Amino acid sequence: MKAFLLLTSFISFTLCAIAQHPGYYKLPVPADRQTAQQRKADINNINADAFTTGNFKGIPYRLLSPATTVKGKRYPLVLILHSSGGIGMDNLKQLNVLVKYWAQPQILAAFPAYIVAPQFPERTSNYIQARSGVPESVPSATLPDAIRLVDSLKKILPIDESSIYVLGFSMGGSSVINTIGCVPGLFAAAVAISGIPDFGHTAALGKVPLWIIHGNADLENPFASDSLLYHQLNKKQLTFWEIDKLQHEIFSDLYTTNILPEWLFRHHLHKK
Repeated sequence: MKAFLLLTSFISFTLCAIAQHPGYYKLPVPADRQTAQQRKADINNINADAFTTGNFKGIPYRLLSPATTVKGKRYPLVLILHSSGGIGMDNLKQLNVLVKYWAQPQILAAFPAYIVAPQFPERTSNYIQARSGVPESVPSATLPDAIRLVDSLKKILPIDESSIYVLGFSMGGSSVINTIGCVPGLFAAAVAISGIPDFGHTAALGKVPLWIIHGNADLENPFASDSLLYHQLNKKQLTFWEIDKLQHEIFSDLYTTNILPEWLFRHHLHKK
């Protein structure tokens, strides 16, 4: 019943969009931008102390744990990859609205999970010009440390290995795509927001439920790259949201509603 309700919620939301092709929706920017910005400010004001600090082989990270845990039960893990604005070593700048969203009391209660947000001292994805004429991302030598961090947490926390997810914005969104290509079979689902895709691993990308959100007015990471990826993947397990007139920013519905955890947590990896 719970899975049905979550699916119904997602379907009812997308019915408000304009369906272009199967899995492809074009949505408007919400009219009430002021309310969304206030909600974003409230989330960003959540104290960083809600997250414990850690360091994995020189990579600082923050970890949010479920408010309560039940002995013998395992919980989802969400890996959140930061944008270039989060680069550093202070273990703070990576705590953007996508990370602190999960620390809201109502989200903690409704969607208990481990949330890990590593911080990298350099870019995790770099951009090159693809032969198709649009930018393409390639993983840096640092990105595999995110996977090693996940592997280390699996050994010490009660993590449900069928429910490991990855999401990110901008460079983080690019790194989401890179990561799926590097380690197919690890993630149950992924969300890439306003990133630059990797066209070298389309076979792996087609096997993972992937949700791409990108504003068509984005001048920093051109929308055309993600649009091309959509057509190359040929709709395999792909949900694509084109946000009309949105520039390089996180679509506000991702932090003003429950649609993000609802979509992620209805996907599970079926190990052979």
